[in-house]
Amino acid sequence: MQVLAISVDPAERGKWVEEKLKAPFPILSDSKHEVMELYGTRSPEYHNREGGSINTPTLVLIDKTGAVRWIHQATNFRVREAIEEDLAQARKLK
Repeated sequence: MQVLAISVDPAERGKWVEEKLKAPFPILSDSKHEVMELYGTRSPEYHNREGGSINTPTLVLIDKTGAVRWIHQATNFRVREAIEEDLAQARKLK
């Protein structure tokens, strides 16, 4: 199993967050919002300071064949799930 986090923030910020949270997995950057568009995680109600849509925190678990097995989307972009809860869901895929 490989766990990756994807953030719409620039790569430099992702590294800072990874270190701050002591995340046991890398945080990749989707600063061009390509993955956000692919998985439809753009928030219809929240916008950044420039008026652009922001990503809703979403966990997508994909199995070895590329099939999406589980999606959890936060109800509030300011609230993040505990990493332990996310990893518990990922372990169920084994």
